[in-house]
Amino acid sequence: MAKKPPVKKSRTSKKATSSSSRSSKTRGSGKKLPKKGAKQSAKEKLSNDILRLLKKSPYLQAGVNGSSSKSLEELFKQNLITLKEEKIEIVLSGQYKKAFNLIAEADAGNLYPVLVGPPGIGKTTLCRYYAQARAELTGNNSFEWITFDESTKPAHLIGSFNPAVTIQKGFSFEAFNPGPLLKAMLYGGVFLANEINRATEYTQNSLLEPLEEKTVAVPHLGRIKASPGFFFIGSMNPSELAGTHRLGEALKDRFNVWIELDYPDKKTELEIIEHNNPYFQIDESALEMIYLIIHSTRTHHQVQVPASLRAGIAMARLTGIIKMKEKKADPHSILRTIVPIVLQGAIQPKPGIKIEDVTKNIVSQVIGGGA
Repeated sequence: MAKKPPVKKSRTSKKATSSSSRSSKTRGSGKKLPKKGAKQSAKEKLSNDILRLLKKSPYLQAGVNGSSSKSLEELFKQNLITLKEEKIEIVLSGQYKKAFNLIAEADAGNLYPVLVGPPGIGKTTLCRYYAQARAELTGNNSFEWITFDESTKPAHLIGSFNPAVTIQKGFSFEAFNPGPLLKAMLYGGVFLANEINRATEYTQNSLLEPLEEKTVAVPHLGRIKASPGFFFIGSMNPSELAGTHRLGEALKDRFNVWIELDYPDKKTELEIIEHNNPYFQIDESALEMIYLIIHSTRTHHQVQVPASLRAGIAMARLTGIIKMKEKKADPHSILRTIVPIVLQGAIQPKPGIKIEDVTKNIVSQVIGGGA
């Protein structure tokens, strides 16, 4: 007897049922299900309020027209700055005014000053501001600086030979790339040795001749003498900070004017925070709390490295941004949210102490418990 052919199951009915089911679900929810594999754009992923916030940001508005259509060479020339064109603005009051005057007095007396203080209090900015003021007076725009660390070598300061050009033309000046110290000496300008006590003793010793004799030996080319007007400024962190080296006695003796800087007084610090937060204005009460939080890190018994001015500026900007996004937001609630975020990288607790515990303690003391 012949076997009957097997009956094939219909796939159409399944598809129809599945389609009908999806259709009913879509109609019932009033929403369309996204197509499988469809990707949301970055813009779609952002909520409308965040997009509006980005559109209002003055920091983004400056680049609305963009520079992506220009070549790297065009952008390099466009963004190339000189001391004459760059305008540095600072709050010149309190200890900063005294330090500025001492730098000027050292310069007038052909002496070399060094600024000593914790990180983030504006030592570098103050030196750059002085160089700018000096350039306006003398017309000499030469200003060079370098931030020292353990990898800094004398060649980074004096210069080095380009191997390719040296092969063709020998150890000539054409093959030589002068370093920032040599350029400042030749132009009779200002040289800032930033964080000088992070340099090794070997690199520190290379500064003895320029500071004592105002000369420096350039390998294969000879010894050059600094032009009139050459001015050397040093800055350094307290010796107890990690990553610092003892300043050699010989180099220490070359600095004639020692300028001690610390965290500024309340009035000056609030002025600095406001000055660096020009776009996102905040209430005086919020500004007061920000100062109290920052100040608490400097007196807290469990904090080894406290928050600097940068932390206060960051808190002020974030507070203003959130207030702009949520106009009815309470400053206390805002700060409870942003303080842990900012202090996470702004302070260093003592060994064995968790940074989260310190932050919670400071927030509780200054702002109080939240709802």
